[in-house]
Amino acid sequence: MFVPQVADGPPSSHDSPRLRPQMTRREIEAALASGSPPPVFTPSLRRSLRKDRQDPESDSDQQLLHPRQRKPAGVQSLPASTPEAEKHKGQLFFRPRTSILDYTELMYQGSDRIRGLVTCFWTVIGAYLVSLLLSHYESNGEFLASGLASLIFSRATDLVLSDLALVLSTAFVVPFVRVLWIGRWQPRWLDPRHPRSMLFQAAAEIGWLVVWYTWQGTRGWPWSQRCFFSLHTAVNWMKVHSYLSTNRRLACSLRTRDELKERQGSCKEEDETIQTQIRDLDAELCPYSARFPETQTLANYAMFQLCPALVYEIEYPRTSRIRWGYVAEKTAGTAGIFIVFYIVVAHLMIPHLERMHEVGLLLTTVHLMGPMATCWLLFFFITFDSIANGFAELTCFADRRFYDDWWNARGLDDFSRKWNRPVHMFLARHIYMPVRELWKGRRDAAGRGLFRRMQKSMPPSVAAMAATFFFSSILHEVTIVVACHRWNHGLFFFSQMMQIPLILFTERAAWFREQQALRNWSFWLAMVFFQPFLLCMYTYGAFVPKTSDVIDPSGM
Repeated sequence: MFVPQVADGPPSSHDSPRLRPQMTRREIEAALASGSPPPVFTPSLRRSLRKDRQDPESDSDQQLLHPRQRKPAGVQSLPASTPEAEKHKGQLFFRPRTSILDYTELMYQGSDRIRGLVTCFWTVIGAYLVSLLLSHYESNGEFLASGLASLIFSRATDLVLSDLALVLSTAFVVPFVRVLWIGRWQPRWLDPRHPRSMLFQAAAEIGWLVVWYTWQGTRGWPWSQRCFFSLHTAVNWMKVHSYLSTNRRLACSLRTRDELKERQGSCKEEDETIQTQIRDLDAELCPYSARFPETQTLANYAMFQLCPALVYEIEYPRTSRIRWGYVAEKTAGTAGIFIVFYIVVAHLMIPHLERMHEVGLLLTTVHLMGPMATCWLLFFFITFDSIANGFAELTCFADRRFYDDWWNARGLDDFSRKWNRPVHMFLARHIYMPVRELWKGRRDAAGRGLFRRMQKSMPPSVAAMAATFFFSSILHEVTIVVACHRWNHGLFFFSQMMQIPLILFTERAAWFREQQALRNWSFWLAMVFFQPFLLCMYTYGAFVPKTSDVIDPSGM
């Protein structure tokens, strides 16, 4: 579950004097180069340096950008008090950033602070896997269980071709946008600013989803292929929705700009206001070097499809080159983590799942707490550290903040914002902020009834959070139902919706809100126990009938 937190806007210039930078990194380097004594690194100076390093407008970030996207010399950030800055407050911004646990990136930057920790971690994992494989050989006469491998790679050609067709079919969005919204022959009745345009977009997205979910249901794949295809279908739908929604908004701005240009010169008193509005719209249509609608090409969409981002922008911060050594290390890391993941699932999880109807649900949950937590961490590293960073390097995508320090989360809402940044940004851009603005706009409207009283009493942020929870829960439930081909009475949906009262409780209970260590401990205990519990609930009802086993495709 992902709760948006809109905190990616431009930095404010009204920082506390205690935290205002006393010496920037550039000034320190210049002082050391001139032979001056090194500064005393007081706590305030360390905070200043951290702020200088995290500043999205800093020189180090500008050097990572592609030359066409670097900010011209002399261009300053807008003060936080100006109307332009107020208008951009709360928006999502992409800027050059690295993943905080990307060991390969740290090595490229010449930092080896965590080299020993990484070496120790993988050495311990390797020694444990060797012991596990030897024990399996002594018991079964083979080192590696091959049943799961035969299940994963069964009908692999059919899965690969279907997945390729799925990705290629998303290209319909390019002619959809060009013909209906920005083309020369677009229908006049289909103005992108009219609500019927949004309904037409929703119909196209739902039709696309129905086609591919129906296709998956007719293929007769085992559960492993269905899970992969369902997740990839959901990811591609997010890309389709973000592309269509963003371009519809830009098409609205383009038509408004054209109408303002036609009105310009009719009244001298309004000319200054019209020119200001046109400049704002031009800045929206051309944020860097690319300009809408010239960017609406198949090449631009193909780049968005390959980028590890679910929120579409006309142009992203780019790096200047591809480091093929970095790509090779991420590829090797993906293969290695997948092997470890396979061994843990085949040797430590499936045997317990197959015996669950004999030993019971609670005991199986206890047995799976360690392996499930290990698989969860491996899934995190293979998805966000290896695959996402690898595709980011191939596409020169400079913003690699795919996660934050979710291990320090003090609650489920904190975890949702930090665990999966691409999905978090999608929910924030397309669910949370639209609902918040809609609720805020209709809060003071006249009317009666229960819904109107709810609008006046409920803050817009709470309403937006509830809507985001509801949408994410529906998306998770639909994906699981399609993958399992069974409905388990909405268990996943209700388990996610129950997080809302827990979040409200932690926010209002002052005694618990101040206990940061206790909140982190409670978060970890909940994650370690309830994840295998949910897995056992779905497995008991869908994956492990008493007459079959997990790795038998006919048993699912």
